[in-house]
Amino acid sequence: MIIGFYAPMKHPGHPVPSGDRKIANLFIELFQNLGHAVKILSVKSSWEGKGDAARQEASRSAVILDLERLKKDPEIRKLDLVFVYHVYHKSPDWLGLDLARFLNIPYLIAEASFSPRQAWGDWAVGHERTRACILSADVVLCLNPVDEHCISELLPGTEGIERILPFAASPDPRGEFPDRRSFANAHKTLNVESAWLICAAMMRSGDKLRSYRELSVALEAISDENWNLIVVGDGTKSCEVRSLFSGIGERCLFTGELDPTRIASWFQAADCYVWPSVNEAFGMALLEAASHGLPALSYDYGGVGTIIEDGINGFLVSPDDQLRFIDRLKLLINDQAIRNRMREQAKRKFLSDHSLGVAQMRISEILERLDASS
Repeated sequence: MIIGFYAPMKHPGHPVPSGDRKIANLFIELFQNLGHAVKILSVKSSWEGKGDAARQEASRSAVILDLERLKKDPEIRKLDLVFVYHVYHKSPDWLGLDLARFLNIPYLIAEASFSPRQAWGDWAVGHERTRACILSADVVLCLNPVDEHCISELLPGTEGIERILPFAASPDPRGEFPDRRSFANAHKTLNVESAWLICAAMMRSGDKLRSYRELSVALEAISDENWNLIVVGDGTKSCEVRSLFSGIGERCLFTGELDPTRIASWFQAADCYVWPSVNEAFGMALLEAASHGLPALSYDYGGVGTIIEDGINGFLVSPDDQLRFIDRLKLLINDQAIRNRMREQAKRKFLSDHSLGVAQMRISEILERLDASS
């Protein structure tokens, strides 16, 4: 099968790292592992975040130029399927649906989200287009249960909706990871005897900055406990993020942006993953931490609960219960037996529910059914 791939929010080769880019590349890897060829249809983005109608129209026009180019390309007629990743009112799909209709081939979208309250907002045009895409899709893949709830209201009986749990690649078993003492020797901030907490996230405004703020407040409340925090990431708000932790800065190590191999090394060395996950769909870094067997602590936003089973492989806390978040954090810091038990459960759940191999089997079944019915 030859699959045409389009990501209207952020294309797979975008220079800025993010969970969105990572998932797009994971889908491509998944299709290729199943023996399918993948053709990137466009690198043009339709995303517009400020509600500016003129910018939205400019991005729509640019994408449609690519659509018209594709329609004239004889190679495009070889496509068997159009797959579009991450469609919502701020990044509507102006390309995939029309191309699939033009070629009369199946149209599949993943991680679509639909918010009825946007019908008369600043992204009303994108909202209506997203509605049309969802209604026209042969299959809608839902990774986030919050998205599934809204989409099911558009598609009665959940016809066309297929649930797939968030997934990530498993760590390379051949990887060599330095031990904690070598990390501590290289970074004098770290105490080899303390509990090492870790988070990995871009430093940008909005929900990411709010998550950093929530985390800094929680850690300041337990400054007398024996912990270190390792923060992996960088971004336009790095100065603001560091200032949030200024009162406990001697306990925190900021690594900056790291390549995946180095991040894996830190995950392997750490004791638990701690991140408030404010308004996140589920969090790719959280999944990657789980792949290394890290117990996790997070607030219960979006699809985070599909990854963390409260009390089993980590702790999940209601977003309005900061005191419980702090209490669970203290427990993870002080109780190594709980961490060890949760570490085993984190590995188990990742392998059974969230590995790339599990996702491949699920997608293979869906594609086979789609091919049989077309």
